[in-house]
Amino acid sequence: MGAEHVVAIDIGTQSTRAALVDPEGSIRDVAAAPVDLFAPAAGWAEQDPEQWWETTVGNVAALMRRNPGITVVAVGAGAQMHSLVAVDTAGKSLTARSAIWSDKRCLDHVETFARRPDAGQLSQLAGNRPLPAWAGFKMAWLRANEAGAYDAAASLLVAKDFLNLRLCGVAATDPAEASGTFLCDAATGQWSADLLAALGVARSKLPDIAESGAVIGTVHQEAARRTGLLAGTPVVAGSGDMMCQLLGCGITAPGQVAVVAGTASIVAAAAARASADPRVMNLRSASGNWMHFGIGDAAGTSLRWFADHLSGQPAMDGPDPVSPAYDGLTLEAARVSPGSDGLLFFPYLLGERTLGSAESRASFVGATLGHGRAHFARAVLEGITFEDRRALECVCPAGPEGPVRCSGGGAASAVWNQIRADIFGYPVQTLASTEGGIIGAAILAGVGAGWYRDAGAGAARVVRPSGTWSPAAEAVAVYERAFRTFCAAHDALDRLWPRWNGRPQPGTGPQP
Repeated sequence: MGAEHVVAIDIGTQSTRAALVDPEGSIRDVAAAPVDLFAPAAGWAEQDPEQWWETTVGNVAALMRRNPGITVVAVGAGAQMHSLVAVDTAGKSLTARSAIWSDKRCLDHVETFARRPDAGQLSQLAGNRPLPAWAGFKMAWLRANEAGAYDAAASLLVAKDFLNLRLCGVAATDPAEASGTFLCDAATGQWSADLLAALGVARSKLPDIAESGAVIGTVHQEAARRTGLLAGTPVVAGSGDMMCQLLGCGITAPGQVAVVAGTASIVAAAAARASADPRVMNLRSASGNWMHFGIGDAAGTSLRWFADHLSGQPAMDGPDPVSPAYDGLTLEAARVSPGSDGLLFFPYLLGERTLGSAESRASFVGATLGHGRAHFARAVLEGITFEDRRALECVCPAGPEGPVRCSGGGAASAVWNQIRADIFGYPVQTLASTEGGIIGAAILAGVGAGWYRDAGAGAARVVRPSGTWSPAAEAVAVYERAFRTFCAAHDALDRLWPRWNGRPQPGTGPQP
């Protein structure tokens, strides 16, 4: 038989991928396929779970076909978090499309919950403030608006768990995804009867919780026939794509910080326990501790939007800053001085998750006749990074231990990495592999295969630093002033968004 490898699966918003990875973290082969995103109403974001499955089957089958002598010893998946797939007893989705992480249709349920007299106590129990992102509120919306699908559901799953169910016939989730439902007790790591009752979700519809590297089942005959994997190959619980990215960055010890620059931008700091700061989101990590984090939902999406609609250089290949369109934009941006001559971009195409209103909208502020396309391109990069700094100051107020590690497609841009270092005021370090999500999923599969003692040991073995960008003193000073202006403008606009969108809320700011 060939050398041992694991299959690492990634389900993203733009594409699904599968890779063969060896015990040293070397990627032998990758197969990918695009997936469709639907936005049928403002604040809605949907995808077809059957497309996740069918493209994953095709990706894995392509790997096995191209590598006939390979020995696959385990399968691990990482996927976009906080989605919702209601499935019947046969594992078939009961809705044509599923609400994904950026979907905010359940905002009314969140606001109703927040008005409960015991909302603070329940939020403390969950380890998070109520937000539309959390899967439990999507379940509450499903029960209220698509009762037939909710009632018929044998299981309510997230994307990764849906995929695992199709692979091995077992419904299970991991601590990270469980902590992201707003239905799990942050102290015990188990489903909470009080939170289930508050959101009206039945415990019988939720899967059991298994550690991210634990084997939950084996590839069954039908999945083996379609993918080319051997029946009986172990399948681990896996984790959310964010947790896989952070594991693939080697963020396993308290105080370490990473930015995952993808479709969304995630700023996360490892910690021993959940943060009590209500602005900070908390999830259990794939390596067994906690992650404090903030997310810009439309970071890479903002750059894609600018390239497609405003730059004259459409991006045909997804949100990858090394594609020709993005490379051209970042080269233009490099010719503009730090601060974009006073032009600011607020990257809220999908609203905000925690540091502002879910009803926020994107905007350019400060434009003059002297600003050209290069200024707007740089302002987009800077605006995304200013938002990242807002998150950084919340999740790690004392500053990071060591450099801020950066992974994801946006880590490939040297121009952007220097902007990050100058805006953060800390060194930014990239990794030898920019495939953090694939590497993290592979580490978890490697734990299940017996390659590593645990996820932390796997990360220590395979994660290797690459380039480092240090802050430039002059740029740091410019960005410090610009950042304060960014925050002040953000706060002034934030009070107005609910009324802007036709939802007046008394006491949220001056009345026009």
